[in-house]
Amino acid sequence: MEKMNLNHQLRHSCVVVMAIFALSASAQSSRQVRPYSFNKRGVYYGRQPVMGIDMRTFVDLGYGYAKDRYNVYFEGQILPFVDPLTFRLKVPGNVYPGDYPIEPHDGYDPYYSEGYVVTSNAVLFDGKKISDCAKSFQDLGWGYGKDTFDVYYMGKKVNGAISSSFKVLKDGYAEDTFETYYRGKVVK
Repeated sequence: MEKMNLNHQLRHSCVVVMAIFALSASAQSSRQVRPYSFNKRGVYYGRQPVMGIDMRTFVDLGYGYAKDRYNVYFEGQILPFVDPLTFRLKVPGNVYPGDYPIEPHDGYDPYYSEGYVVTSNAVLFDGKKISDCAKSFQDLGWGYGKDTFDVYYMGKKVNGAISSSFKVLKDGYAEDTFETYYRGKVVK
């Protein structure tokens, strides 16, 4: 009888330990890391504004990390005593689908991006001419821009997008009359 009681207690203890382990593992995996988002008013992590950033040099590194020329951020908070010039996030592959290359040899400098620049007769993106329709060009935020005829995402023409009905939603999403887009690509 006593051996049966001990066996029952041992089984019960194993079930409790496995339940606790399963709950803690699921709690850790449910932590959602969101990319930083930005618009004309500032940079946001989730729905919270990130204070004190330098918009011209800001770059989302993925996994909740970002940096500008002054600070390194984790989940929207400044990491004290971290040098942004030497900080590197080492992860294999792309952090988010469609990420920009970040190797020094492929020409992308995360500390310098002019974005859209409208002159009297042209629209430029990072120093390259993308449109002649400077008078009708609008910078829509989130990397999108449009003129009378075309829509652009990060300086590249969005094929098939209808300029007259195109509008930006948030977090890289946009839509026109017939399609929804994410970071300049049609959502299927």
